[in-house]
Amino acid sequence: MNRRVIRILRQRISVGLLFLTAVTIGGCTEKATTKLSNGGSNANNNKEVTIRLPETLSELAFVAEEKGFFKREGIKIQWTGKQAHGPANIVSVAAGQNDAGASISTAMIQARKAGNKVKIVIPSAISTEKVPLISYLVLEHGAYQKPEELIGHKVVASPQTITWYPLVEYLKNRGFDPNKVEFIALRDAGQQEQALRQGDVAAIAITEPATSLILKRGGIKVILTDFDALKINQIGGWAFSDDFIQKNPEAVRSFVKAILAAVDFIKSDVAGTNEAKKIIEKRTGIAARVPELLPAKQFMVSEQDIKKWISILESNGAIKPGEVKPSDVFTNELNPYAKK
Repeated sequence: MNRRVIRILRQRISVGLLFLTAVTIGGCTEKATTKLSNGGSNANNNKEVTIRLPETLSELAFVAEEKGFFKREGIKIQWTGKQAHGPANIVSVAAGQNDAGASISTAMIQARKAGNKVKIVIPSAISTEKVPLISYLVLEHGAYQKPEELIGHKVVASPQTITWYPLVEYLKNRGFDPNKVEFIALRDAGQQEQALRQGDVAAIAITEPATSLILKRGGIKVILTDFDALKINQIGGWAFSDDFIQKNPEAVRSFVKAILAAVDFIKSDVAGTNEAKKIIEKRTGIAARVPELLPAKQFMVSEQDIKKWISILESNGAIKPGEVKPSDVFTNELNPYAKK
């Protein structure tokens, strides 16, 4: 499809509808897959495979490349530039502009609903009680000290996005109507922080590493996290198209092994973690933290967490009941640690 058309669609379609855009371009994935298949390039043949990746949400891939793990597996990464956010990564995979990309699990589920056959092959990061991914922030000594007190007030969290679900589910589970919260969108973290500090909004929902940076400046505190509300560890993962996986399984398997090596390097000791942090900061140009990760041997996609995400999307009307199954969204078959 004409790239100009894709750009126009992206500009006109909101984040929540990005995957409807991808329906029209999902048929373009053959280009990348055919190129790799015909080249006969995979780790088993000792030939170099080129895999195209966006730079957005690619922290683990940066570490894998810098430490030589991709090279060891016979993979060369072709960086294609930044995307606006994780869901845009998946649109680019569906469009054949990238071979793989990392995004949130809800994006993968909605992509399948829209007819785009992309599948998570390995997690990208996790959220825990100690280190959550998403936090709702309020003024430390402000009028809003509990999530329930946000009802009737402005909260920065775009509807039907990953930052929106924690507060919505928290309120619903306690008998409150989340529709009474005035959710608004402010994409830039700096604008969100300014709006909160000026009292223009009651709360902002924001992700790491921006959360930690804002908290360090003081005067702001956390009243709710995604893990508090949802109890879901795996927030997202790395995805390829079904077609790419079927035609190039060894290339995908090698990619997974390289990412696992990066995870093992980061988790091995403090020195590895610190070096990974420096790599990420160098490649992103911003102060960053290393993503929270499970040990490599446990670093597989959780079917339980995918089921929870599907249930949340169903209950909020984003997908119809039974429209998307967990097996549509992920596979662990190419992970060497998966139980056979």
